[in-house]
Amino acid sequence: MSHGRTEVTRRRFLGGVLGAAAAVPAVARRAGAQAKPTITYWNGLTGADGKVMDGLIEQFTNETGIKVEQQRIIWADLYAKLQVSVPAGEGPDLVLIHTVEVPHFADDGILEPMPDATVGAKGFRGEDYIPSTWQGATFQGKRYAIPLDVPQHLFYMNVKVMKDAGLVGPDGKPKVPAGKDELLAMAKQVAKGDTFGFAIGTVNPGKYTWGFHNLLWQNGANVYAPDLKRSALTEPAAIEAAELWASFHAQHKVAPPANASCRDAFIAGKLGMWMAGSWNFTGLRDAKVDFTAAPVPRLFKQPTVWSQPHVFAFPKPKAADAAKRDAAWTHIRWMSDHVAEWTLKAGQISAIKKAHADPRITGDPVLSALLSQAPNWQAGQLTPKWVAAENLTRPVIETMYIGQRPVRAAMEDLAKQINAMPA
Repeated sequence: MSHGRTEVTRRRFLGGVLGAAAAVPAVARRAGAQAKPTITYWNGLTGADGKVMDGLIEQFTNETGIKVEQQRIIWADLYAKLQVSVPAGEGPDLVLIHTVEVPHFADDGILEPMPDATVGAKGFRGEDYIPSTWQGATFQGKRYAIPLDVPQHLFYMNVKVMKDAGLVGPDGKPKVPAGKDELLAMAKQVAKGDTFGFAIGTVNPGKYTWGFHNLLWQNGANVYAPDLKRSALTEPAAIEAAELWASFHAQHKVAPPANASCRDAFIAGKLGMWMAGSWNFTGLRDAKVDFTAAPVPRLFKQPTVWSQPHVFAFPKPKAADAAKRDAAWTHIRWMSDHVAEWTLKAGQISAIKKAHADPRITGDPVLSALLSQAPNWQAGQLTPKWVAAENLTRPVIETMYIGQRPVRAAMEDLAKQINAMPA
C-alpha cells in the first residue's frame, strides 16, 4: 500500500518456456498453454510492497508454471478503472482490494460471489483467519473475497528527534504518550523551528480520513449509526474526536501543514511522533532512519487501531473461463501459504492466524508491535455507502485541520451531505 503519484506498471510475463520447449510439437505446446494460462492481476501496491509482490509472483510462476500479468495502479485509480472496465468485459482475472470496497462493488455487480463449496474445496476455512477479516470479505450473506493481510496504523518515533527533546526513558528509548493530553504536551516539547511534534498520515495529513476515523473509533464514534441508515457524526463523541483532530495544526501548531509529506519530514528528522500505516516501516528501514515503533496509544476511551485488510476478489468476467479461474484460485492459495514471507518482506501482518506464530515475525520488534494490536483492529463499516462518504469527508476535515471552519459546523455539514446521498 502506498500514496503518491499515479503509477501504472504492466509487468511482462514472468517465467518463460523451458529450454526444451522448442523441441515439443506445436500442438503439445498449445495444450500446455491451455493447462497453464496467463492470468491478469491488478492491485494498488505501488510502493515498496509492490516490489516484494513482484518477487513473490516470480517465485509463484517458477513453482506452478502459471504466468501472471500484473498491473499496479494507485488505489483510487484502480477502483475507478474497475468500475468502468468490468462492465465492458475488460476487467482482470484477479484483483486485490480493501475490505471497505467489497460492499459497493458487490452491490454494483462488479465482483463475482465465491460459492462456499468452492471456497472450502480450495482449502480456505474461516477458523484459520482473524474473525474480523473473514467476515469483512462478505456482503449480504455471500462471500466475495479471501483476506490476505491487515495494513494498520502504528506509532513511529524518530529516536534522534525525541532524544533532542529530552523525551526518552532510562533505557534510552523514546517515551510513548499515555493519552491525548500527554501526546499534546510531548508534541509541543518537540515542535521547535521547522521540526514538528506529531502528525497523522503520510501525504496531505489534512485529508487523511483513515487517521480521522481512528480518532472517531477510539472515542466510540463512527461515520454511521449502528443501523447504517444515518450519519452519527454530530454525536458528542464524534465532535470531541474532531476537535482533537482540528487542534493538532490549527490550534497547537504541532503538526505539519495540510499539504505536507509527513513521511519525508520523519525521514529528514523534522517530525518526532508519527501515527501512520504499517506499510511505511520497511521504507524507513531502507532509508536507515533510527526509529522505534509502538502500538497506537489510546487517546480516548478505547485503544482501537484503524485497519484496512487487503482481500483477493474476482471481477465478473465477460465470459466464464474455468482454466483462468482455477489458476487465479491457485495463486490465492499459494499466496496464503506463503503469507509469512509477505509479512516479513512487506511488513503487512497476515490475516491468517498460523503465520502469527512464526518466530521470524514474533522476533521482529516492529512486527510484534503490529501483532499485539490484533485485538484492537477495527475497519470501516460494511455499507455500500462507506467509500462515497469517505470521499465527502476529505475536503471537510481539511477545513477543520487548517482552521478554516469551526468543528461543529463542519461536522454538521458533513453529516448532512452523507445523509443526502442516494440510498
